[in-house]
Amino acid sequence: MKDDQELLARALRVLAQREEPTPAPVPALVRRGRRARRIRTATRAAAGALLASAAAVVILGGTGIGPAGAPPSTLPAGTPASSEGARQALDARSVLLAAAESAGHGPAAAGRYWHVRARTTQPVRHPQAKNPPFSARLTNTQDTWYAARRGAPSRAVTRQDPKVTFASAEDEARWRRLGSPDLSGGKPSSSDYDMQLHFLIGSHRYTLRQLLELPADEEKLASLLRRLFDEEKAGDWWPGKPTFTAYVWATAQDLLSGPISPGTRSSLYRVLAEQPAIRSLGEVTDPLGRTGVALALTTPGSGEGAGESRLVVDVTTARLLAYELRPPGRSEPLIQTAYEETGWVDRLGARP
Repeated sequence: MKDDQELLARALRVLAQREEPTPAPVPALVRRGRRARRIRTATRAAAGALLASAAAVVILGGTGIGPAGAPPSTLPAGTPASSEGARQALDARSVLLAAAESAGHGPAAAGRYWHVRARTTQPVRHPQAKNPPFSARLTNTQDTWYAARRGAPSRAVTRQDPKVTFASAEDEARWRRLGSPDLSGGKPSSSDYDMQLHFLIGSHRYTLRQLLELPADEEKLASLLRRLFDEEKAGDWWPGKPTFTAYVWATAQDLLSGPISPGTRSSLYRVLAEQPAIRSLGEVTDPLGRTGVALALTTPGSGEGAGESRLVVDVTTARLLAYELRPPGRSEPLIQTAYEETGWVDRLGARP
């Protein structure tokens, strides 16, 4: 429990402000542009879910390494669906190429809003104590609607369906002895935003419409990502500029839950398939009980951003099911996000 709080405290230190905040608070997915460049990792996701920061940049989740400047659940995303399936796991490249093939056959669609419903689990924050004498995790749901048209409002509904899970009966008893303080993070909140929100590839901002115009050709997409990577400044990344593999991995985690065309999605899987060091962990059950294949990338070191990040993919639909981060030396994930729903809708509040 102390280790969890220390990891979260590090995340908060990383997210030290470099710009003046705007007056209106925004939800955890909305980040100040420069802040988002400082860390796009599960560390970012951990701190971001705890802070209502001000910004004009939307981040679709976190990864195991990111710009210097981030997300339920009964089963870890790495839980094997069967021991037989784990033994017969395909290599990562084969899995990614299979997903690319599925993505290429997906229907092209569009609408007025891109909707994401995500359920995230992370360590709780005690309202009074920096290092509470108990260990517990908070799971809740966020719905976000990203407007496709410039000037149209976007919306985020946060802190829905909270659930607190204690590590043991003794941890729950310690919490009760403290007076059973509220660990839910607050009541559900709905906010509309008139600003144009952006997605990130590294530190580069893209509108929703610009994402739809990303190359559907593998070579052109790889060339674009390489150019964007080369333009990244080392000083904008913490703890240092990543490898190109980690950069593509971070891009995939962000964009595979976002509004990209079937051709771009297919090409992104193919670009990812050509990167070294990505491993397949075989068939697993995600936090919502769905079956997919877990892919993993390890970032060496012991500081923020280090550890193993995982993506769980449904190969038959090419859909990103879940993401998680496991810091070094931890058997259980620090952060988990399951993407319950993603898709186009024509009005705020609607679901696919």
